[in-house]
Amino acid sequence: MAFFEGTIYSRTLHMDTQLGVILPQDSRPHHEGALKNGLTPRKIPRTVILLHGLTDSASVWWRRTSIERYAEEYDIAVIMPEVYKSFYQDMEYGEHYFSYITEELPQLCKDLFQISMDPEDLMIAGLSMGGYGALRCALTYPERYYACGAFSSGCDIQAMVKHPGKELEMGPARGFDRSAKAIFGENLDIPDNSDLFWLADHLGDQAGQVKLYMTCGRQDPLYEANQRLKNVLAASNLGEFHYEDWDGNHEWGYWDVAIQRFFEIFCR
Repeated sequence: MAFFEGTIYSRTLHMDTQLGVILPQDSRPHHEGALKNGLTPRKIPRTVILLHGLTDSASVWWRRTSIERYAEEYDIAVIMPEVYKSFYQDMEYGEHYFSYITEELPQLCKDLFQISMDPEDLMIAGLSMGGYGALRCALTYPERYYACGAFSSGCDIQAMVKHPGKELEMGPARGFDRSAKAIFGENLDIPDNSDLFWLADHLGDQAGQVKLYMTCGRQDPLYEANQRLKNVLAASNLGEFHYEDWDGNHEWGYWDVAIQRFFEIFCR
């Protein structure tokens, strides 16, 4: 695999921003033998945009998991962008990160790295805040994504912002109340299109385009909220919906397994 860590200039964000990229490289001699499930290398690989959590950075997926090895096994290009503590929003007092992730980033990466961003090839996934971000992208634009993976998602943004509880008492997540005002304004007015429950209820005829894998550890403080969203999504007639959970907390051992499960389901 080829791995790149660097910066790109974003016109949406008006600044340089960090980006990690993993690309299949056909020239390596062991390439075909590394692939799982009898897969053969694609001329243009499938792509996943992989989103980080609230207390992380763009580098966290390649530091905390074996994502490069998993990408090689499934012949996938991986794009890992930086959004800081924006919660994947177009911020009230800050930059427009949702527009960056959904509009500018795919075209930038298509032009720079010659990878597919076509709807039949593009996946999006993430953990915690990134799980929320992946779900928001896929539920807002179902026609743009082949599949979505949401791991231990911060899915009830209304409760997290307006009634923060134990889910925001986890170490460095403390202090999110200050970030929330920068994101949503002094009155913490959360628009409907930022609410995953609202988005799920308003999918309409597009529900059949959503292919989703969702998981959350049973000991995770976000488990109850994930169960509520799971029930709403399960009743939404999605094109494909996979939910599973097992014993685990809000930690990287769980997410390292989750990303492999996502690939096993949608990249076979």
